Amino acid sequence: MSASDGQVAASPIQRPRATSLRTRSRILEAARALFNERGTAEVSTNHIAAAADVSPGNLYYHYADKRDIVRELHAAYSASHEGRWWPSDDPGQNIVKLRENLATGASLAWEYRFLGREVLALMRADPDLRAAYRAAYERRLGEWLAFGEQLVDQGLLRRPRPPRSIGDLTLALWLIEEGWLPFLDATGDPQDPALVARGNDLVLAVLDPLLTAKGRRAFEAAGIIAAPGGADGSQATSARDRLAEHPR
Repeated sequence: MSASDGQVAASPIQRPRATSLRTRSRILEAARALFNERGTAEVSTNHIAAAADVSPGNLYYHYADKRDIVRELHAAYSASHEGRWWPSDDPGQNIVKLRENLATGASLAWEYRFLGREVLALMRADPDLRAAYRAAYERRLGEWLAFGEQLVDQGLLRRPRPPRSIGDLTLALWLIEEGWLPFLDATGDPQDPALVARGNDLVLAVLDPLLTAKGRRAFEAAGIIAAPGGADGSQATSARDRLAEHPR
């Protein structure tokens, strides 16, 4: 298209760059699907190249090795979580954010389930991945801590009984989130999206005793927990139900 048509044609530099980004994206998507299905140990770079419809040489042009691909997938997973938990001055907005983030977290856990199953082993084998995980952990835990403190200040959540703290609570929730998939891998079916999302039920089981009366009403109104008379779950749609209906 000429400049006289009112549009600027892509430069020769931009075109290869766009092609390169598309190729990298295909490689990552193929790797993620294979890792989720088979596990990282059973998948070679040749398997990934074939699934992405690129040559092995083209794959190595973009990624030095399989570890490099795992690192980038972890970076994408971590980026999808960034900034989701910073609290609002509006209690209602925080409840909406909590509901949405539980559902989004369940979807991301399913989308990147190989990381949930294997991240500890992968970190032991890759110091760079370990450093990236720790940095992401510190950022996200800081967000969770600030969010929890705001819920307390807004009268929605009680502090744990001393000497326990909101910091202890957020760490416990982190361990549930991070430990659920390895546990499921050993004892259940990590390929079942509803079971993967059930980790949210465990999070809510920990939060439930700390809800104030105001917090409980807000959680019920938002559909995060069932209202009285809805013990069968009919009045609340859980994140696992939504994920089972619409798995990514």
